[in-house]
Amino acid sequence: MTTATPTAGSGSPAPRRRENTRARLVEASFGVFVEKGLKPVTVDDLVGAAGYTRGAFYSNFSSIEEVFFEVFRERGEGMLAAASTAMEAVPEEDFTIESIGSVLDAVRAQGREWYILHAEFTLLALRDERARAVLADFSERFRVRLAAVIEDVLRRLGRVADRPTEELAEMVAALHLHALGQGLVGSAVLGADGISMDTVSALVLGFSRPA
Repeated sequence: MTTATPTAGSGSPAPRRRENTRARLVEASFGVFVEKGLKPVTVDDLVGAAGYTRGAFYSNFSSIEEVFFEVFRERGEGMLAAASTAMEAVPEEDFTIESIGSVLDAVRAQGREWYILHAEFTLLALRDERARAVLADFSERFRVRLAAVIEDVLRRLGRVADRPTEELAEMVAALHLHALGQGLVGSAVLGADGISMDTVSALVLGFSRPA
């Protein structure tokens, strides 16, 4: 009787190891990009932060920019997922305008780091067509997801929007990023950790009416 040799598609641990290595590199690279930006970063910086060798890097990525793109996508998706989870955690019968605070808290968890990463990626997108496409795609998906959250908030409050919810989403996102930036340079008005609960409430209530 012969014994079949496991292949990569039949339970071999090799793909899992590579996936774990890639994930660890992306996770460790986030802090490096936040601290140093993009241009000064070297492969040694990234593998040193993750505890790997240069060989592990080139087995998973072709360039530092590819890692940067992956870090941006992953962190952005993480913020969206955190906001959705925070919304779902509040029972509908208990939801009030103050419940939006839990959504804001979920987004603020990585506020400073996200602002720096987003600003760095925006600068790259101004000069790099590939980064511009990634940023445009993410911004569109972020706007749609945030608009869905706003629609859910209004529905739970028994209200309807006076403006397209994607416009409201753009306002909230823009004000949040602006507030984060101002907070970092010590000139916060809308909130040192991002847009404040009062401002979000004013936007939600001011651009909506009872259903």
